[in-house]
Order: sequence, then structure tokens, then C-alpha cells
Amino acid sequence: MKKIIRALFIIIVLVVVAFYFLVVPYFVDMITEYEPYTFEYVLEKPEMIEDYAIADNRNPEDYGFKFEEVDYKAIYDDLNLNGWWVPSSDPSNRSTLIISHGRTSNRLKTMKYLQVVKDYGLDSLYNVFIPDHRNSGKSEPASTALGYEFAEDIVAAMTMLKNREGQREFVLWGFSMGAMASAVAVSRPDLVQYVSNENMQVEKLILASPLSNVKETSWIAAQDMGIPKPVFEQAWNGFDKKVDGWSQNMKFSYLLKESKLPTLVLYGTGDATTPHDVLEAEIEGLYNVYPIMFADADHVQIYTLPQYKERYGSKVSEFLRMP
Repeated sequence: MKKIIRALFIIIVLVVVAFYFLVVPYFVDMITEYEPYTFEYVLEKPEMIEDYAIADNRNPEDYGFKFEEVDYKAIYDDLNLNGWWVPSSDPSNRSTLIISHGRTSNRLKTMKYLQVVKDYGLDSLYNVFIPDHRNSGKSEPASTALGYEFAEDIVAAMTMLKNREGQREFVLWGFSMGAMASAVAVSRPDLVQYVSNENMQVEKLILASPLSNVKETSWIAAQDMGIPKPVFEQAWNGFDKKVDGWSQNMKFSYLLKESKLPTLVLYGTGDATTPHDVLEAEIEGLYNVYPIMFADADHVQIYTLPQYKERYGSKVSEFLRMP
């Protein structure tokens, strides 16, 4: 009997050890890690080119804009980053739109919004910068933590543009995880202080098909995968350590209330990746948020739908021209 009890005890200990040292780290990695989506990875797959809605376009010149490819560094960990600088048609402009892609993506997916800039004459009001954040496109691979580090890369882009191009005022236009990152960039205390020390300022946010609550959205995805709640909670505790104990603040009800910036939110009710009911609960009662809903539109596909193209562009233009 003692041998059986001892054997059971050993088995239980091994299971517990395996859970904490194998299972939980595996699920933390599922949250924070993914294969980089390089240009080559996207452009060799016709189905991805179709999903990105870029046809034969490959850079801003294909939309009629002069541009320059720029290398720069992340602000904390010295990662190599890369992006496209598209100067305004008015050389005196000192405001820049930074258009940020989401998870498992790169700047090829966001460059199509240069068509909005062109169609509505926004290039006369703004310079544009379209970055590859870490683990994307031509930038260096690294963990992303659901936008926590993307936020640092946005501030890195702002800093580079201030030093290189004299830019001090910015509008952050982000998609999916890039939208969460944009909201984090203007609310995370260390980044707010960094921006202030550099005499820079974010004036507005545009958040499209946004990840609006990282934990709630991750839990919905975990349920679809059949992950038990206790395993998810343990994995989330591991993730929370990776974001310096700040995961509970990675939700719009905190971030947008904290920043108080004028914020345009564009979302579709057909979005299963970042569900609209989660978003609507997060922005309810926020006076500085202007939500625009597109019925049945899927995740980051609103502008690609012919019935919504004009409405999408006009809402962006109206918001950017608003005092």
C-alpha cells in the first residue's frame, strides 16, 4: 500500500511540475508569440495578397506617393525596425499619421489606406508613416504581447520622426492589435512620460476593428480552443508578468478614459476576431469616443467592401479635419 501511495504521490508531483513548466508556458507562448509575417511570406501566397487587398501594389509609389524606406531602433530593447515615410504635399506640415498593422500582419496590409489619404486630400494636412512593428515585415523578430511592445514601437517611430523630420504632433491610426497598441502608447505611464520628455504630442486616435479588451478577447478564443478556465488563468498570470503586471489595464474602458483623446472607432458586427459586443461594452459612456458601426463587416475588412468604402473614407476624413 505504501508503495502505491508513494507512486501516486510521485505521479501527482510530476503532473503538477509538467503543468507549471510545460503546459502553462506553452499557452503563454500562444498569447505572445507567432511566426513573423515577412514581405516574402505574404507575397508568395495569392490568397494573402487577396486578403490584404493590395492587388499589384507593393509600396506607396503604387498609390501615387513619393516615399522613403527608413531604418530605426526600438526605444528600450534596441531592436531593428523599418517603415515607409510618405511626406505631405505641404512641406511645412509637422503632423504625421502613423498607420499601425495588427498581429500576424505587416505594413503591406495597411498601405492600402493611402488610397483614403489620396482620395480625401489628407496628404495636404499630414505626413504619413507606415511601420513594420516588431516581428513583422522587414523589422526584427520579437515577442509582441498583444500590443504591449507594439506600443513601444509606435513611440520609437514618433521619436525617430521627431529627430529625423522635425515631427512633434501625431495621429495614431491602428488596426486590430495595432489599435490596442495605439491606445496603450498614449496611456502607459512610462510611454506617456517618454513622449512628454521628448516634447511630442498625440492629438487623436483612429482605432479600426480594434482589440478592445485583451483578456476578455483571449478568453473567448481560449474557449473556442477548448482550453479549461484554470489553465487559461494560470497562463494569463504568466502573460501578466511579461507585461509588467499591466494586463488588467489593457482594455479601452481604462485606456481611452485615461487618455481622453478624441477617438474614432470603426468596427463591424460580423467581426469574430475582435467581437463587437466586447468593444461596445468597453466604450460605453466614453464621451471622447466616436463609434461608427458597419453591419456584418468582418475583421479589418470594412474598407475593402464596396458598399462601405465611401462611408469609411469620409468618416476618417471628417474626423481628421475636425478641430
